[in-house]
Amino acid sequence: MIVYVLMLILSILFLILEKKAKKRWIKIICCIMAIMPFFIVSAFRYDLGTDYTRRYVFDYNRTLQGIDVPNLEILFKAIMKFCIIFTEEPYLMFAITSAITVGFILGTSFKKSQDKILSVCIFLLGGFFFDSLNIMRQYMAMSLVFFGYQFLLKSKKWYLTYILTVIIATLIHSSAIIMLVLVFFTKKMLVSWKWVLPVCIIIVLLNENLMNILGLILQNSRFGVYLTGKFAEGEFSYLFVAENLAIYLAMIYIYSKNKKLDNIQTQDILFLNIQALALIVMILGVCHMLFIRTALYFSIFQVISVPYYISKIPTTEIITDLKKITKNKFKFNRLEKYMKKIVTAVVILCFIFAFTRTNILVNTNEVLPYKTIINKEIEIK
Repeated sequence: MIVYVLMLILSILFLILEKKAKKRWIKIICCIMAIMPFFIVSAFRYDLGTDYTRRYVFDYNRTLQGIDVPNLEILFKAIMKFCIIFTEEPYLMFAITSAITVGFILGTSFKKSQDKILSVCIFLLGGFFFDSLNIMRQYMAMSLVFFGYQFLLKSKKWYLTYILTVIIATLIHSSAIIMLVLVFFTKKMLVSWKWVLPVCIIIVLLNENLMNILGLILQNSRFGVYLTGKFAEGEFSYLFVAENLAIYLAMIYIYSKNKKLDNIQTQDILFLNIQALALIVMILGVCHMLFIRTALYFSIFQVISVPYYISKIPTTEIITDLKKITKNKFKFNRLEKYMKKIVTAVVILCFIFAFTRTNILVNTNEVLPYKTIINKEIEIK
């Protein structure tokens, strides 16, 4: 774990320097340097994660031998064939995919986030970075969609650019096509706890019947493999459901307060809609594990949506409510001043708790110990 801790510390140090820098070119260099630790750890990994050897090295070698791999999308095949021109080893492939994934996710975060340091912490502690070391193709597709979301914040003429971005992502992992739905979630609040929460309860109660419908849809598709074997069952992840539910409810509360103040922008609506979808699709995981994978397309936005909503906390209004509840028995002046910092600290602690339960105690993604192509025999714990 020391490699990942140092990676995070170095990234944060460069972001602190970026915050203090006054010249734009220095800020840009600091942001690039803040991305580099994540890129290096990802690009130079060896036999790390569940899919490294079993899937991607195996597929690379088959492509090298001239054998077609039918369950890979055309753009990812093109990346492998491009790498084969230069080397028979798969290391260049992992370097390129790492550059795309880490570059687009952190690059977009540094451009759009209200708190770059918090975004980096969520990227690691939320388990997203570790996931990217496993489901590599999907995370490449996710990173492109993550980059493309900013086009939805502009006028409608930019929507086509977002759609093209999703299509390109689909050529890397076909599941990315579902992200076209975001086009309909930018202007109107299509989620409400009054129906989102009951729907989630209904999903849990009807999981077996929903699975039967899902089977009919998937049986003749390339995802039919998920209907048999260890992938055929659902899984109710209490920890991740609780995490997504807590974030959703917090966003609902902040949104409702800002709506009364007439302080609502496109991002408020888009991020809240996305988080509602993340919650619903994550709970659909009780029907099939494939939904948990799909939920990542929406939950990755927490890297920027959580810092954004913290920045939108209406501290004065919340303090006023607290004074009414306590009948002015307590003074909250200092709390108002430090509220956003306190909330940020609480958010980080919650992510640390989830990270410890899943990636340290259980080693869910099999990324411990760390091994590198520089010296394959050394294991760094």
